Amino acid sequence: MAPDTTQATHLGGGHPGTSSDALRSHYDIGTDFFGLWLDPSLTYSCALYEDGDTDDAAGFLKAQLRKLDIHIDAAHAAGADRVLDIGCGWGSMMRRLADDRGVGHVTGMTMTEAHRTHVNALGNPKLAVALTPWAGFEPTAPYDAIVSLEAFEHFARLTSTEDEKRAGYRAFFERAHGWLKPGGRMSIQTIVYGTATKADFSTFCATEVFPNSDLRRLHEVIEASDRLFEVERLRMDRQMYVRTIQSWLDGLRANRGRAEAIVGADVVRRFENYCGVFMIGFHTGRMNLARISFRKLG
Repeated sequence: MAPDTTQATHLGGGHPGTSSDALRSHYDIGTDFFGLWLDPSLTYSCALYEDGDTDDAAGFLKAQLRKLDIHIDAAHAAGADRVLDIGCGWGSMMRRLADDRGVGHVTGMTMTEAHRTHVNALGNPKLAVALTPWAGFEPTAPYDAIVSLEAFEHFARLTSTEDEKRAGYRAFFERAHGWLKPGGRMSIQTIVYGTATKADFSTFCATEVFPNSDLRRLHEVIEASDRLFEVERLRMDRQMYVRTIQSWLDGLRANRGRAEAIVGADVVRRFENYCGVFMIGFHTGRMNLARISFRKLG
């Protein structure tokens, strides 16, 4: 079966969320830079900790791999023929699915060339990356399962009206419903507003870190899936994000000299400030972290 490899010409066309240029301004800074402070799997999302986990590099990697596995299990993806990873990043979930959980083929979806280049360089025939926004994605066949870790944050723009956001989220779930086989499952992880509102969105983050992106409230995600998916599990883990970001910040500071040599002192300071803003947001409850698993209806 031919892999799903939507080409870069689809980028930006009709996409209701963050532009490809805005995403590239963050992720295309350089894989070498991110590799200095993320865990060895290059997983750029909140880990899943358990009692007894240590805060050293080994403990952090264990918590990140546990996070990947809980989503794989929630999506019933282990041993599947075809799985879609929306917002695949540098491919940590894709590798986990193909190398450790018995999946036959994994398609990753991204809007940044750095991610596609990194995954393609692995040379794994089970992995293929589509460089496209979700609105431009056309798979060759339905999937057994879908996973998506912190891509939802880029599905709406800060300038979007509430009606535009609702329509965009609904359109995503309609497309995901069509991409799945009957009874298929989807597991997502996403940052949501807690006590904060759109008016509280950090100007620094909106201009310097994630331009063009906005969060959503938990109920907006659930409402957008209504009559298309059944929610099977939901857990909120904002304090785990505080711990995750602290690990990132520790790694960045420990490798400051090497990081500055790659991207310059200004970029390093920007990422330190971004980590600080997000840590405060999760600690105070102004932002939260949702992990939600869905089962396709119909």
